[in-house]
Amino acid sequence: MVVIKRFRTVWGIDSGEKFENWIPWFPDLKKQGYAGVEVDITDRSADNLRQLRKIADDAGLEMTALIHTAWAGYVGARPKGLTPDVHLDIYRKNLELASILRPVRINAQSGALQVTADISHWVVCCERLLDLGEEDKEILDLLIPRVFHIHSRIGTTQSSQCPEPEDPIFKEEREFFERLWLRIVKARSKDSDVITFVPEYGPFPYHPYGSIRTHGQVADSEGARLQKLFEDSLKA
Repeated sequence: MVVIKRFRTVWGIDSGEKFENWIPWFPDLKKQGYAGVEVDITDRSADNLRQLRKIADDAGLEMTALIHTAWAGYVGARPKGLTPDVHLDIYRKNLELASILRPVRINAQSGALQVTADISHWVVCCERLLDLGEEDKEILDLLIPRVFHIHSRIGTTQSSQCPEPEDPIFKEEREFFERLWLRIVKARSKDSDVITFVPEYGPFPYHPYGSIRTHGQVADSEGARLQKLFEDSLKA
């Protein structure tokens, strides 16, 4: 039996001093049906990560880790001298740190073409939905067998994040992303007994200023909706 595991990004939610904001939040995520949380380990020490792992354990949550191979979080100007050797050294050190979390997935730009499907970026960069042209369809056909983790954020041709995915105005975008994700779920179910996804809706400027709901509310409602959609698709 294939298990669909939903993970919550902590993006945009400040952990607070000694994780004071996350400690009461994690049990609530568990009650909502999340299997775990996805955490960017940027600038976190080994001791900090060990404390975080214990907090997740206490809440009964698994973890996925985001790591980088360049400067921390890709924030600010790109440093000079980032040769392949430097990237590889940073990558190895971050892998060692990430292992403290005992993650079920490590999300990184690395080799072997195991891909996190974060396709809203593709759509906004190309300024089109990617199942209209024959060449785009061929690219998706090549992509899908290599996806091992899904960032299930609906975007538009002009924005990487949709503020209200179920609004009829976004029907075309929603249907495109759902078709793609269901193809990925079907493909993954053939060679894996666990499928992981994150409704990765982030704060402003990803989330439009003045939106009716917060990015967290959108993430939680979309996460629950998509979990049912994915699970129902495997029963068909």
